[in-house]
Amino acid sequence: MRPAGPTESTGDLPMRPALMLVLPLALAACATPRESCLSSVGREGRVLDALIAQTRGNVTRGYAIEEREELRTTRQLCRYRTDEGVVARRFCDRTVAEEVRVPVTIDIEEEKVKLDQLLARREAQARGEAAARAQCVARYPQ
Repeated sequence: MRPAGPTESTGDLPMRPALMLVLPLALAACATPRESCLSSVGREGRVLDALIAQTRGNVTRGYAIEEREELRTTRQLCRYRTDEGVVARRFCDRTVAEEVRVPVTIDIEEEKVKLDQLLARREAQARGEAAARAQCVARYPQ
């Protein structure tokens, strides 16, 4: 009997997604203490940068984009085993979750205030980040 294909159910997770989950953990374990320190210092700045970019996009567009998960039912060809033990095929319905981007109305003036606050916070964060990076370099010289 041949293994199930990509549209056929075996009850097991495919190997590739599992590998993709483990790979970042393995790479993180290879980082030097200095690299780990520098990465942790920049984490909040990266989050603020992403929020600033998102808010700027909202102000420019005039609306926000929200991602929602929608469930859809699809019909696929599935394998099953009969009472006699014979592997057969039949159509079956599968529920699939899809990410959908939906426009959402916003108060543009409120978004501009939020953007100004994020920019001020990022500026203060950048000053603290520079000092923290210097501490990482001093603590873990190469």
